[in-house]
Amino acid sequence: MSYLGRIKGTANELIDSVLNTLKVSLHDSYGNVIGSNNESLNTMSYFERVSQGLVAGAKIIQKYGKNPAVGTVGFSTIWNGGGVYTGFPSTAETVTITSLSVNDTNTAGTGMRSLRMYGLSASGLEQTEDILLNGTTPVTSTLSYLRLNKAKGLTGGTLAHNDGNITIRQSVTTANIFAFMPATYNSTMIAAYTIPADKNGYLLSQRSAIANKTSAAVDIRIKVRQPGNLFTVNGEAALNSQGSGFINIDFKIPSQLPPLTDLFIEAEASANVAVTAFFDILLVDI
Repeated sequence: MSYLGRIKGTANELIDSVLNTLKVSLHDSYGNVIGSNNESLNTMSYFERVSQGLVAGAKIIQKYGKNPAVGTVGFSTIWNGGGVYTGFPSTAETVTITSLSVNDTNTAGTGMRSLRMYGLSASGLEQTEDILLNGTTPVTSTLSYLRLNKAKGLTGGTLAHNDGNITIRQSVTTANIFAFMPATYNSTMIAAYTIPADKNGYLLSQRSAIANKTSAAVDIRIKVRQPGNLFTVNGEAALNSQGSGFINIDFKIPSQLPPLTDLFIEAEASANVAVTAFFDILLVDI
């Protein structure tokens, strides 16, 4: 017996039955609906799905940094601390957080009152911690940090931003400064990162730009170090205020960055100039 021969009812009921029976729902490997025959097929890329939390065990980290005064003698890391980045210590310690303004205090400050830190534990695993600020008086963290990848403001007073520059450094080895948050930014600006111990990383893209009107030529390079090895240059490019003052590189086939790999972007210029740098990393659980 044919399919149509099994359906009873009016002509409209027959049409409705056929159409409803023929509808097809498409799902990805995680059970998410990605389209049907009565709507446009969803063509999100893998990375778009990751950014929306639709791929289990994967996420994308976006890092950005700025060095307001890249110099002419030697390379400087792209971070607001200036000079060479000091946030790659060999051992974990607690950290101290200090502002240059008394207004950055939790009690009744008009500036930033609290911030959140994102870093790695002594074993290299991701951890976060919220800190209540106390102005120019150092506050010591509860957790110990092998790396501190980022910090951002959580709460504040009427100014709605950190009134003073905020410095985060190891509490014993004080020369190891993890992060420097410029006044008004509410965020650290560090073009450096360390892959967590339980993940593999994949560098997806890198972007750099001259960030002010100073005439200069700038040499940009990214450096990578796997555990136990030396930092090596993994890419180099040039910026010029009279021409290509911005560069964007998408890595079509990104190489794997093993757990606890360190990387950062640095620059040297023909004249003192501000430089920004950004990069995107895919993290996948192992």
